[in-house]
Amino acid sequence: MEYLDLLQSSLKCDVLLDLFETYDVEVVYSYDRNHENMEDEYTAEIPEMGLGFVFDSSQRLTTLFMRNVEHTGFNPFTGNDPRNVPFQNGAAAIKWASENSIDAEHREAQTDDVFGEIPEWIKLNFETFYLHYQFNDGTIDKVTMQVQDA
Repeated sequence: MEYLDLLQSSLKCDVLLDLFETYDVEVVYSYDRNHENMEDEYTAEIPEMGLGFVFDSSQRLTTLFMRNVEHTGFNPFTGNDPRNVPFQNGAAAIKWASENSIDAEHREAQTDDVFGEIPEWIKLNFETFYLHYQFNDGTIDKVTMQVQDA
C-alpha cells in the first residue's frame, strides 16, 4: 500500500490494525466535552516511523503527519514516500511544482507578533488531497498529507 492510498482508510482497516499492533500504538479518542459543535477525532502516533494519524468522527483517516526519521523496522508501505522529493526548499519546490503543472501555494519564513517564527512552507494542491511541506535550514522538516476539506 502507498501512503496516499491510506487517506480515507478506516481506523480498523487491516493495514492500520497490523501497523498499530506491531508498534503497540494507542489510539486516543478526543470528544467535544464542551459542546462547542467540534467534531470528535481519533489520533495515533508511531514516532519510530515519523508518522502521526488523525481520524475524523467516522474513523476515517483525514490527515497523516510525517517526519524524516531513520527507520529499519516493519513498514507496510511501498511506492512513493512523500518525504522523498527532489526539492529541499521553497524555491526549488515552486520550480518543481510549476514544471509538473501542480497548483502550489508558497510562503517564505517570517516572524509574526503573535505566533513568533513561522517557517517557510509550500502546499501542493491536488484534486482530492494536498501535501504541505515545512522547511527548516534548507531541508524538509515536516510533511502533512491531508484530504481536501478535512
